[in-house]
Amino acid sequence: MKKSDYELLASQWDAEHMETREEVLQKVVTYEKDPSISAAYISFNSPETLNAVPVAALERVGDLVREAEADDAVKTIIFRGIGPCFGTGADAKELGHYIGYKNPKPGEKVSKPSQHQRMLPDRNIVMGAFTASVQNCLKVTICQVHSYCYGGHMQIALAADMVIASPDALFTHPAFRYLGAGPQDMWSWIENLGIKKMKEIMLTMRALGAEEAEKAGLVNKVVPREDLERWTRDYAVAVAQMPLDGIMMGKALMRMMMETRGKGLGEIIAWAGHGWVTNLKLEEGEFNFVRERMLKGLSQTLHDRDMKVAPFFRLGETREG
Repeated sequence: MKKSDYELLASQWDAEHMETREEVLQKVVTYEKDPSISAAYISFNSPETLNAVPVAALERVGDLVREAEADDAVKTIIFRGIGPCFGTGADAKELGHYIGYKNPKPGEKVSKPSQHQRMLPDRNIVMGAFTASVQNCLKVTICQVHSYCYGGHMQIALAADMVIASPDALFTHPAFRYLGAGPQDMWSWIENLGIKKMKEIMLTMRALGAEEAEKAGLVNKVVPREDLERWTRDYAVAVAQMPLDGIMMGKALMRMMMETRGKGLGEIIAWAGHGWVTNLKLEEGEFNFVRERMLKGLSQTLHDRDMKVAPFFRLGETREG
């Protein structure tokens, strides 16, 4: 992204104080180390937006993973969310902009970007910026998940080595709501959930609860919310007892096995397929997220979409209603 793009994001995220690109990113994605357990924490810190972050902040996640991977003092990288949830992915106000969509002026027709405009952002951001960094990391990666784990945060959970979750955790990708059952790293979904459960989540667009996710294989352990941090730390302590060479060679061997199971092709499908599904044609009467967001605003659009289905299939606060 160009510097001017980051400055625009900064003005959106902090209207009172114009912040630099670095200040914005460091504010919403923080990094700290705990030498006592040989761990690094990457924390999502935008609780007022349910930890939805600018696309650039997800790119920062990839940079931090690589920084921790190169640090011999770190054996485990822990992802966590500050505030009410783990995270809800990229800020929905930015959707489409990074591949070339522009906000049309009144009366102006929305023009779709060409495929060559989409390809590099889809490859470098959708798959390469953060998901591949986590998936290919030679250190141990653990997600400490409570409440919503949606969108880009779900992609991180799919790519991580382990997921420790509280009973209120919910897992899905909201893109299924406005793009259909598109390939948001479909290989990882199948590997983590199995083909039947993956199809159910993508085709009904519902969220997966913590206990169900544990049974499916996405979550390693469900623990009480008040014990979540302790349990995650305990896992890191257990990992810390292993020699660093043993961890990194083991992770490299695991990646070789993943390649034989289709990982490399799955990565290409993720970014190439994204250019396909983001170019879909909506028929009359079908839900048009971009148009509804422009007319009603983001919150009302998401609420209205949720209310069209039974509570079991909703993503928001009315899910259990």
